[in-house]
Amino acid sequence: MSLQTRSMERTSAGEKQQTWHQNRIFIEEMNTLIGSALVEEFRNDNENDVNPNIIIGNGDNLPRGATKLINAADPKELGQVVLDSDIVIFHQNYCRAEYAYKLLKHGQYQQSKIFILISNPLTWSTTPLKERKNDETAMRQSMGGETEDQPFFKKYDKFTEHDLPIRKIHYLERLKHLEQQIIVCDKPQLHAYIITPGLVYGNGEDILYDLFKTAWMTPDAELPIYGDGNNIIPMIHVNDLANIVNKTVTLTPNERYIFAVDYENMTQKKLVTTIAKSVGNGFTKNVTIPTEKILTINIWLRPTQVFESEDQYIDAKKNPIIIWQCKEGFAKNILKVREQFKLYRGLDTVKLIVHGGTASGKSNLCKQLANFYRIPHIQIKPLIQELIEQQSELGELVRTTLQQVKDQLVAEALAIFEAEKKKKKVPKGQPEPVFDPSGIQPRLPDSVLIQVYKWRLDQNDAQNLGYVLDGFPKTLEQYEKLFINEEGQLIESIKPKGVIYLEYSDEQLKEKAKQHNDNPRYQEDLVVKRLANFRKNNEQLLSQYEQFDIKRISDSESAFDQSKDFITRNGPILVLQDVKDEEVVQVDEQQDDVSPSPQISSVQQEKVAAVQQSQVQQSQVGPKKKGDQLNKSINESRVSKDNKKLTDEQKQDLIRQQERELLDQRSQPLRQYLADNVVPFLTEGLINICEKHPENPLQFLADFLEQKGNELQALGQ
Repeated sequence: MSLQTRSMERTSAGEKQQTWHQNRIFIEEMNTLIGSALVEEFRNDNENDVNPNIIIGNGDNLPRGATKLINAADPKELGQVVLDSDIVIFHQNYCRAEYAYKLLKHGQYQQSKIFILISNPLTWSTTPLKERKNDETAMRQSMGGETEDQPFFKKYDKFTEHDLPIRKIHYLERLKHLEQQIIVCDKPQLHAYIITPGLVYGNGEDILYDLFKTAWMTPDAELPIYGDGNNIIPMIHVNDLANIVNKTVTLTPNERYIFAVDYENMTQKKLVTTIAKSVGNGFTKNVTIPTEKILTINIWLRPTQVFESEDQYIDAKKNPIIIWQCKEGFAKNILKVREQFKLYRGLDTVKLIVHGGTASGKSNLCKQLANFYRIPHIQIKPLIQELIEQQSELGELVRTTLQQVKDQLVAEALAIFEAEKKKKKVPKGQPEPVFDPSGIQPRLPDSVLIQVYKWRLDQNDAQNLGYVLDGFPKTLEQYEKLFINEEGQLIESIKPKGVIYLEYSDEQLKEKAKQHNDNPRYQEDLVVKRLANFRKNNEQLLSQYEQFDIKRISDSESAFDQSKDFITRNGPILVLQDVKDEEVVQVDEQQDDVSPSPQISSVQQEKVAAVQQSQVQQSQVGPKKKGDQLNKSINESRVSKDNKKLTDEQKQDLIRQQERELLDQRSQPLRQYLADNVVPFLTEGLINICEKHPENPLQFLADFLEQKGNELQALGQ
């Protein structure tokens, strides 16, 4: 039975016209990770608006592409829908799945039906790994393009669907009993299948949500690895699972039991390390208590051959049946998975340049914004110091270049010193002047400086959360080398989303500089020189910044509030937590030279660390449901001090309530706009259709709305 049976008919003009077979499909729990992927896989309303598939299921809300929600807890309603459906898919509630299967097994109907149970990989978790008896399998896997990057892979063979009789289940007895019934199903009108997936990932995550969340929002997090982490975990992207379900429906193979796993040999250690390196800071730790039971399984499943011939399996690059998204597995597609996590969780990044002249307050504003939005504050001195201490290729380049530049500056300064010394005679009794090179501070040339900034902007925290660039770039040439690629296009992954320009006159900046007269950088002659360089490059930079939106601020007292309003100009930015105003550490303008000098006392640093640690601890509370926002908008609704004593369950309820209020607030303008400007006329048009019963109701409605639009335009509305 085909999901979409198409027939082609030639018209008199020689054109082809498609006709579609409409299917009634029941999908359990349509709002879950698997359920929503199945809805997207089976919906065809985007290409067939005449008689699209009717998708019915249960859940909290009706997803896009689905037709109707039902109350699956009501056996009568569920039974009626199941018997009326052509395709029935269960993946979560196995009690209801058993009830539905028995209805189909013993019910009376003429048309063929398909029942699919998406099982649980834990049903194999108590079955010992299958020891390899000879080298035949190793040769076959090698021909199939598989890699054995762990020694213990050589000791075992993968389970296939034919190994089902040797499976041992010590729990999940009800699921085991249901599977046994499906396997022996002999009703001609009922095609029943069991699809056992690996660990399902992608599209915002479910099982891996906590690992992604921790790595995403906690800069110093160490992701947990249970035991030695060498247990084998089969995996599959949720969209690939949905595609395999679709192919099962379309091709109705003879085999009743099907594995849905990708081609990667994945271990728990490799899985967690991949997330840590590609989403977080790369740090992991070994623990004795597992965070998720499925992460402790140790089973090795072979990708299904149900839809493929032996030759196709041997050549792993050929797979004309299953349209894979992540065939090579999780590790090789981690960047794609990371972008999906950002998209499906509704996350946004704050990417800013704070631009302004000397003493304009750039560093202070950057510090406030970085603390409030929990984004990296990128300054030249700490950045270079980090690389100097880093044992990496770029770190070595920075150290070598700085030393070369310093040697050159010292040589030039020494030559000048010796020349001046010869011109002047030292009075009797006066000591000979001694050359002191300690005050010479080298600067990195732009060629290396741009590499440093690009490296920092490509780090996971900047990619996940965003950044605030403190007074860089300073010239048009630096801007072009940093943000423009060889093809002359903006580099999408690092380009800013806005620029805050602290706009003051030279006289105002000179007055501000006088407030720092104890700092040698703010001596009057140096300030005049730096302002001249700033004005020389300012107009060219501002002309480029226009494409990102510029917020010009001339009031230092309200600069922080104006900046927040600018950042949220297109809607609220969901953040982890803001730092209270009294906890923001005020810092002076940072120096532009390379040698770092501490601007914050050790007591202040401890205070900031304590505030950030408190934020990290509070961030761990949150639900896992699809659509939850990872970063909580605490700046919209603060948790009062009394709430710190609440239980974890009460905190979760409170956070859910805050999220509902936030989502309602964000959607209110759009709902009001539609209610005021669209719904009245659309309703009037539908009433007219009901009264007149036109032959082509869609064309009638389009003409009606066009006429209404012309009338309103004529009235100036």
